[in-house]
Amino acid sequence: MSRYRPERVAGQMHKIISELLLSGDIKDPRVALINVTDVRVTRDLRLARIYYSVLGGEPEKTEAAEGLVKAAAFVRRTLGQQMRLRHIPELRFEYDLSVDTGRRIDELLREARLGEQHDD
Repeated sequence: MSRYRPERVAGQMHKIISELLLSGDIKDPRVALINVTDVRVTRDLRLARIYYSVLGGEPEKTEAAEGLVKAAAFVRRTLGQQMRLRHIPELRFEYDLSVDTGRRIDELLREARLGEQHDD
C-alpha cells in the first residue's frame, strides 16, 4: 500500500465533508456553524479523525458535537457513495483546539502591544 494513500483519502474526505456542511445536506441546525479544519486517516484506513472548529462559545461547541454524532451515519454513508473504497473508515469527530490556541495567542500579543504603547 502506498504511504501517500491515507493522505489522499483524507484530502478527499475533507472535501466531501466540507461540501456536505456548506450545501446544507445535513439538516441538523447544530452543525451549521462547523468548519472542518483537518482530516487524518490511519495507515490501515480503518479510522478517520475529523477535526473541526465552531463559531461561538461553549454552548455552541457542545451542540455541534451532539449534532455531529447524530449526523455521523449520514456522513459515512455519503462518503461510501462518493469514494471508491472497500471499507469506509470509522469516523471520529474531534474539536480542533489549535483554533482556540491561535485566538488566545493573538489576544495575548495584542495586549502586549497595547501595554508597550501605554508605557511609551
